[in-house]
Amino acid sequence: MAEPRTIAIVYNDDFYLHRFKGGLLKALSEAGHSVYAIAPAGESVEVIENLGATFVDWPLVRRGASPTQELQSLLALRSIYKRIRPDLVHHFTAKPRVYGAFAARLSGVPLVVASVNGLGYVYTGRGLKSSLVRPVSTLLNRLAFGISEAVLFQNHDDSRFFEESRMVSSRKIRHIPGGSGIDTELYSPESVDAADSSRLRSSLDIPAEAPIVMMVGRMLTHKGVHEYVESARKLAGDQGARFLLVGPADPGNPASIPQETLVDWGRSGVVSYLGERSDVRELMAMSDIVVLPSYREGFPRVLIEAAAMGKPMVTTDTPGCREVVVDGENGLLVPVRDADALGLAVRKLLVSSALRTRMGEAARKKALREFDERNVTRNIVAIYDELLARTTVA
Repeated sequence: MAEPRTIAIVYNDDFYLHRFKGGLLKALSEAGHSVYAIAPAGESVEVIENLGATFVDWPLVRRGASPTQELQSLLALRSIYKRIRPDLVHHFTAKPRVYGAFAARLSGVPLVVASVNGLGYVYTGRGLKSSLVRPVSTLLNRLAFGISEAVLFQNHDDSRFFEESRMVSSRKIRHIPGGSGIDTELYSPESVDAADSSRLRSSLDIPAEAPIVMMVGRMLTHKGVHEYVESARKLAGDQGARFLLVGPADPGNPASIPQETLVDWGRSGVVSYLGERSDVRELMAMSDIVVLPSYREGFPRVLIEAAAMGKPMVTTDTPGCREVVVDGENGLLVPVRDADALGLAVRKLLVSSALRTRMGEAARKKALREFDERNVTRNIVAIYDELLARTTVA
């Protein structure tokens, strides 16, 4: 962007705004633009503002809420847009995409961009609730994308699905390779000291010689958590491996695995359930294999983190996951919902340290080549440039 603009980045959570778009906020700010980060206020506000953005608290209930609360969220966002008068707004996640588009239209925002980072439970779930919500979600997405000038996707499977479902026009589709990107210096094989890894291993009561398998993600059925636990059960005692399960429960999500089930798994000794952790990078550095048996992803952050850390991966042959893992090169792909195949793939890596090393090195090279967040940020800013160049902004 040749001249300073006012840009707003909108998320449903300040933590994820910082985690996934911190590099974008910083790049825009350093280029001289007035940058607003809009999300419900949490513990990441100060971190976001240290990147050069002005944080604006937006009252939003992520899941559920009454019609009155939903309307209040939309009107609050419209009020924010009228006050800050952005030249361009970029909406991430489901509710911001919809409410943000309508608020932008009502407040006269010239340019609206939306991002789709996966299909979500509404389109991947098989239950009654998802089937009932799906038509409404499809209609709202169609309306919101009609207002948006560009819709960004992380993989071609998702964009094809949205286009074939007549939610978005092909002329508005843009692809951003590399997902949200990763800081390949912060996430690198050398980023965590070996002594720190040894202390962490000891604190978890894991023997020094035991190989560690780790899965990180929200505790949701469609993340493949059940398949991971079942594969760990089948491999119990094999090579002395320890299986870690890391990530928060998500009670508001229809696909959430009950807390008591997670606790029971931990007590059984089949897996060690660690819950939500702030030291995932350190846990990953300590681990030998990273697993994600998800049913479908946009572009899984945990896999690009693992790749950048030089870890071999086992994941499913499904959209999003296969964009990161090339079967036999930097990891292994298995069919969705197949605990037996998952266990066999994990064992193949467990029994061969040479294979783990080769695939880990290939993973790191691919991360440097394709997933560096600086490249992702440049691609997003190029889309902003394109839109601003062809649009007269007051």
